[in-house]
Amino acid sequence: MFSFAWQTIRARKGGFAAAFLALFGGAVLLTACGVLLQSGLFGGVPAQRYAAAPVVLGGDRAITVERPEKADLSEDLTEQVPLPAALVEQVRRLPGVERAVGEISFPATVVGGDNRVLPGADQGRTLGHGWGSAPLTPFALTSGVAPRSGEVVLDAELAQRAGISAGEQVRIMVDSAPRAYRVSGLATPQGRDRLVRQSAVFFHDDTARTLSGRPDQVSAIGVFGPAPELAKHLPPGVVVHSGLDRGEAENLDGARSRFVLMMVSGSFAGFVLMIVVFVTASTLALVLNQRRRELALLRAIAATPKQVRGLIATETLLVSGVAALLGLAPGVFAAQWLLGMFASIGVVAEDFTLSIGPVPLLATVLLCVGAAQLASLTAARRMLKLKPTAALGEAAVEPAALGRGRLITGWALLGVALAGACSTLFIPGPVAQVPASMSALLAIIGLGLLGPVLTSAATRIAAGLFLRSPRADRYLAAHNSTANSRRLAAAVTPLVLTIGFAVTHFYSGTTLAEATQHQARAATTADYVLTAPQGVPAEVAAAARRVPGVTAATPLAGTEVIAVDKEASEEPLSRSKAYGVDPAQLSGTLGLKAVSGALTELRGDTVALSESESSWLGKAVGDRVELYLGDRTVVTPKVVAVFADNLGYGDVLLPQDVLLPHTTDRLADSVLVAAKDPSVHKGLSELAATYPGLQVQDRAQLTVATDAQQEANLWLNRVLLGVILLYVALSVVNSLVTSTLDRAGEVGLLRLLGGTRRQVRRMFRAESALVVSIAVLIGSAVPVLPLTLLSLNLTGSPIPAGPPLVYVGILAATVLIGLCSIRLPARRLTRRA
Repeated sequence: MFSFAWQTIRARKGGFAAAFLALFGGAVLLTACGVLLQSGLFGGVPAQRYAAAPVVLGGDRAITVERPEKADLSEDLTEQVPLPAALVEQVRRLPGVERAVGEISFPATVVGGDNRVLPGADQGRTLGHGWGSAPLTPFALTSGVAPRSGEVVLDAELAQRAGISAGEQVRIMVDSAPRAYRVSGLATPQGRDRLVRQSAVFFHDDTARTLSGRPDQVSAIGVFGPAPELAKHLPPGVVVHSGLDRGEAENLDGARSRFVLMMVSGSFAGFVLMIVVFVTASTLALVLNQRRRELALLRAIAATPKQVRGLIATETLLVSGVAALLGLAPGVFAAQWLLGMFASIGVVAEDFTLSIGPVPLLATVLLCVGAAQLASLTAARRMLKLKPTAALGEAAVEPAALGRGRLITGWALLGVALAGACSTLFIPGPVAQVPASMSALLAIIGLGLLGPVLTSAATRIAAGLFLRSPRADRYLAAHNSTANSRRLAAAVTPLVLTIGFAVTHFYSGTTLAEATQHQARAATTADYVLTAPQGVPAEVAAAARRVPGVTAATPLAGTEVIAVDKEASEEPLSRSKAYGVDPAQLSGTLGLKAVSGALTELRGDTVALSESESSWLGKAVGDRVELYLGDRTVVTPKVVAVFADNLGYGDVLLPQDVLLPHTTDRLADSVLVAAKDPSVHKGLSELAATYPGLQVQDRAQLTVATDAQQEANLWLNRVLLGVILLYVALSVVNSLVTSTLDRAGEVGLLRLLGGTRRQVRRMFRAESALVVSIAVLIGSAVPVLPLTLLSLNLTGSPIPAGPPLVYVGILAATVLIGLCSIRLPARRLTRRA
C-alpha cells in the first residue's frame, strides 16, 4: 500500500503539493502556539537581583478554591506577596541552610541635577534595597563604604549615567517629594557588568524598612547552602523558587508574561486549530475531487471501499506526516519571532525565556495528521459508498446535491452563529467580544459547508446578467460557474474566510477600545489629571487640594483583586480590576452613576461593585464580599453601592487608604483634580515641579493613561491576527492556483472547438470577477450582525469603531489575491498548444 500511495503522490505532485503546503503552514502555526503555551507554564525571566541565591522564598500569589469531585480552581494575584520578616530567622535555623538573607524592595526614583527623572538600566525601574541584601546578587563596593542613616550606595552604572561620585549628594523619590541623601559608596554586581531592566539603590537596613512601608515584612528571602528538604519545614503560603523560576520572585513581569502567553496562546490555539482543519479539509477535498475519475476506476476494477480508503489514508499519512515534521523547526523560530513582537509592544518581558520541549512538537504532529485523516476520509466518504458502476457515472460530472449530514451541519452552524451574535447584546463588558468573534468564525465554517448551495444561487443570479451579454466569454463563464458550483464554492470560501475573519477580529478590538475610552471619558468629570511615568505618590492629591481654586482631588490607584464565593460550585473565583479612590473627593472628579446605595458611603470597611460584578457574585447593598487584595490580604468589606458598568473604571471601588498599602509600589496611577477656573493650571504646574516627572494633563488625556494595557492587548491581537491571515492568504493562493491549473483539459477542449486564447482568457477574467464579487459580498455580510450588536452593546451605536481604510485594505488585498490566483495560472494554461 505504501508503494502504491507513493507512486500516486509522485504522479500527482501538483495536487499533493497544495495539501502539503496547507499542512506545513498549519504545523508551523500550531508549533508556535504550543511552544508559547508551554512557555507560559514553564518559561520565565532569568534572575538578576537574586542571581547569587540558589533558592529564593517568596509569597504564594495563587488563590485556590477546592471543589469536591471537581478540579480545583486557581487565580494568581498581580501584586507582590510579602513574607513576615520573622521568617528570615526561622529559615536560618533550618537544617542545611548556611545563610538566609531577607530582601526589601521598593521603588526609589533617582532625580538628576536638572530635576529630571533618571530611569533604571534599559529604561527600566530603579529599586531601593537594604544594604544587608547586597549578597543576593552579589553587589560589592568599588569605592566608598557601606551606607549609614541618611546615606546610600548607588549602582555604579546608575551613578555613571547620573554623573554622581561617592561623597556627593543625590535626590531620591520614594513615596513623597525627593529627599537628599549622601552617596557613601558605589557598588557593582559581581560576575556581570550590570543588572538588566533595573538599577539598585542601597539604603541602611533600618532606613529601607521604614521607606518600604512594611517594616515587619520582607519581599523575599534568599537561601544559601544545600537544603534538600527545605519545603517541608516552611509554613503555608511560602513558595520555593529555584533555577529559572527565581526570576519570578524578583520581577512580577515574569509572572505577568507567563499569564499573557498562556491566555493568548491558549485562546488563539483554538482559533488556529479550527482554521487549520478548515483549510486542510478544503484543500484535501479539492485534491480528491480532482481524482474522482481515478478513484472511480479503482472501484470499477474491483478495489473494495476498504482498499480505496486505505490508499487515501496512506497517501494522507505520508503527506501530512512529512509536512508536520518539516514544520516543527520553523514553528519554533516562529514562536521566537512572536515572543520578540510581544516584547516590542510591551506585553511580555524583553528577557523572557521560552521553554521548548517535546510535548508541543508531538501534539502538532498528532493534530496535523489527525486533521488530515479526518478531512480526507470525510471528503471521499460519498464516493466510497457508491457501487463501482455508479461511481464511474458520478465521476463524470459534479455530484448534483450535497449530503444530508453536510446540509444539517451547515445550517446548524449558521443557527448557532446567529444565536452567538445575538448573545453579545446581553453580555456585559469585554466578554461580549468572545461570542462576536466565535459567531463570525462559525458562520464562515457553516457557509463553507453550504458553499455549493449558496454559490449556486448567487451564480444563477449573476449568470442571468452575464447571459444577456452577447460576448462568448461571459456566456461561457456563466455556464461554467452554474455547472461547477462545488469548484466555485472551493474558490469563494477561502476568500470569505479571509474577509470575515479579518474584519471581525480587527473591528471587535477597536470597538472595545473605543468603548472603554468613551465610557471613561463620560465618567470623568475632573478638569485636570496628574500623571507620572513611575506612578504618583498618594500625598500629591492632598498637595493638589491646597492649590488655590482646586475644589476636589482624588488619587486613582489601580490594581486587581480576587473575589471569593465558596458557595458557588462553578465559578467561585472572580478576578476584577479595582481602583482605590478618596470617597470624600469624588464630587467633581468622578461621575460614576450609582444604581443602588451611595458612593459617598465608601469609607473604611466598605466596597462598591459594578452591576455586572454584583450580579456575578450575587451581592447587593448591605452584603459582605470576601476579597483578596494584591498582597494576599483578605478583607470582607460591606457593599455600600452598586454603580453602572464602566469599562474605564473596572468593577470594584475601594477607599484608597485601604487599597494602596496592599499594592507593590504604593503609588497611584493618577490624581483627578476638579477646579473652579483655568488659572488653577499654573498652581498645578508649580506643584508638578516639586515632584519630578509629574505632568499636568487635561481630562481627555486620561484615557491614554488608563488604557495603556488595553492598547498593548489590542496590538497583541493584531500581531496574532496578521500571522493567521498570512497563513489563510497563502492557503487561498494555494487552493485557487491548484483548482485553476486542474482545468487544462477543459481549456484544451475549448481551444479545439475554436476558442481563441483571447476568448479563453476573457472567460477566466469573467469567472475571477464573479468569484471575488461573491466573496466580497458574503465575506462583508458575515461580520455585520456580530459587529453591529457588539457595538450597540458597548457604545450604543450600531457602527463599529475603527478606521474604514482598514476594511478597504482588507477587501483590496483579498480581491488582488483572488484575481491573481486565477488569472495568472489561466495565462499559463492558454499558452499551451
